[in-house]
This record gives sequence, structure tokens and C-alpha cells, in this order.
Amino acid sequence: MPGESTRRPPHLYVLEGGLGFEIRERDGDVRVALSGVLDRPMLQRLAAAVRPRLQRRDRRIVLDGRGLEHLDFRAVRDLVAWNRHLRDYGHTLLLAGWRPYHRAILILGDQYGEAAALRVAPAAAAGRTGAS
Repeated sequence: MPGESTRRPPHLYVLEGGLGFEIRERDGDVRVALSGVLDRPMLQRLAAAVRPRLQRRDRRIVLDGRGLEHLDFRAVRDLVAWNRHLRDYGHTLLLAGWRPYHRAILILGDQYGEAAALRVAPAAAAGRTGAS
């Protein structure tokens, strides 16, 4: 496994259904720049792509939603469950650059009120993904 100072090339995943995401590691954070539509199958693939980068505990996973066009409300439950799972292992999931439209879908699609546990990163965090 490469050391923390070793730079990994960004990985761009373009998945069926129109979601693209780019994963970069920077300053101990795993930063994921999203684009397109995020639905349940795409979220599951995204989580699987991030998983190998979570070997250590206490990682921050920053989901940059600046390029996100739509969040399928059916993915909210899985996003909340992923957040809960990450917290169980000491990780923090942060949402950066998500428009009010997407945050409203999070709240409306969350039948148990757990989406409030999803933290919104400061605006500057979205700009540090390195994605254009």
C-alpha cells in the first residue's frame, strides 16, 4: 500500500446511468467529485470504489456535489446507511458543494430523520477536490 505522501493518480469512473465520479486523496481526505445522477446502484458502486482507500480509521470522505445534476430520493436511505457504517469505523462523511435542491431531496427522502447526521462541509472544502 503506498504511503500517505505517495500521490495516486485520480480515478475517473463513468458508470452506467450517467454518474461519473473522480476519487482523489489529499491531506488525508478521500475526495469524490460527483457528476450526473446519483441513484442507489451508482451509490453502491461509488461506496465500493471508495472502500479500498479506507484502510486506516478516522478518514474524511468528502462528496463534492458541484457537478451533481440529480439525487434520486431512493438513494437517500443508502446514503444515510453508508454514513452510519462509516461512522462506526471512525470515518466522517462530508457533503460539499451540494445545492439546496439536493439537500432538500435528502431531507424529503429521509423517512427516519437520519439525514440530519450528514454533515455539510464548509464551502472551501468543495474547491479542494482538485476536480475541474
